[in-house]
Amino acid sequence: MRRLLLLAVLAFALLPASAAALTVDDIAKDVRCPTCNTPLNVSDAPVARDMKQYIRNRIEAGDSRQEIIDGLVIEFGSDVLATPPKSGFGLVAWVVPALAVAIGLALIPILMRLWATRRPRSTTTALDAEDEALLAREREERRD
Repeated sequence: MRRLLLLAVLAFALLPASAAALTVDDIAKDVRCPTCNTPLNVSDAPVARDMKQYIRNRIEAGDSRQEIIDGLVIEFGSDVLATPPKSGFGLVAWVVPALAVAIGLALIPILMRLWATRRPRSTTTALDAEDEALLAREREERRD
């Protein structure tokens, strides 16, 4: 009974390790095809097929996810990454949208106060004033 329990515990402990094994799709979704600029896992361009084979070979050789991605970046440049790096100039792509959203949210209460305190416009316009003057002249002419 103890052996069976020990075997079950070992099998359960090894289950997450096998579930976490790298696949080509795990890496292909994080890189782009340099030819068609689509995610590698959906691209069927000749270059994409070669890249998938490279990934497959590197996984079989025991390389880590980051090592494989680094190899693709060395070969094709940083444009192959599906998301820009979170350092250097690539950091701008992460910071600018967040900054724009923050500024927009900060402006909402300011604009609401401005709109709420704005004076109502006069309902008469220059054209209405001219019409009033014309009507006044016509009334005077009729009286005479």
